[in-house]
Amino acid sequence: MSMLAVPSWVIPGTYRENLEFLESRVEIEAVELLFFMYDDQVRSLLDSEFPTIRDFAQRFTYTVHLPDPLKPEHEELVERLSALVRHFIVHPGEPAKSEQLAALLDAWENRYRVKGNGKAERPRFFVENTHPGRLEALLELRPDSGICMDTGHLALEGASPSSFFRAHESRIGEIHLHGIDRKAAMEDGYLPDHRALAGTEDWLWDMKSRLQEYPGVVNLEVFSWPQVEKTLQALKELGLRRFQEN
Repeated sequence: MSMLAVPSWVIPGTYRENLEFLESRVEIEAVELLFFMYDDQVRSLLDSEFPTIRDFAQRFTYTVHLPDPLKPEHEELVERLSALVRHFIVHPGEPAKSEQLAALLDAWENRYRVKGNGKAERPRFFVENTHPGRLEALLELRPDSGICMDTGHLALEGASPSSFFRAHESRIGEIHLHGIDRKAAMEDGYLPDHRALAGTEDWLWDMKSRLQEYPGVVNLEVFSWPQVEKTLQALKELGLRRFQEN
């Protein structure tokens, strides 16, 4: 059964404030710690809140969204969080830089891979589909790479999330599940993706049976609690048992 996650930004505030807000939301089992950038200010915040993040590891499973672009010096962040988190999410860069990223991820996989008790090793780094061509270029160099599937990015491209899921299902360790709303984006100025699901999306209906049995992390990657609640309601109305149980 899937593990239900949300980002570490569903209310305005720090990691600690979001974790405290989510603590009583029993349906949320995991939190994606967001590090879209890692500068002195973020490092200082992590220093001050690390004990709280560590303590909440008893309540939540963590994944980490690494900075974009990813650089060798970000290993400081990987090393610090590795013992607390299930895996890391990576945005691939320009195809011309795929060789450098592939070499970096190969090295980090070797250093930070968690070996199970007699079980197959899981990747620690899952590469997300972002802009067309970037994931594909990296997969040519790392054909066995773990994948983070982002439904909103695919929908924006006019690609089929359900087809992508069928093509890569065995390697998808996390799904960023969200919708798009271009009309709302024109009105409010925010991104057209990372919107609540309506529950009427054709691709979502196509994925329903597979999503029912998916064993990885399902991250409702929207950035407000009302959007999380709206998405949860849409998934319940879709008839997914996993979400009706909460």
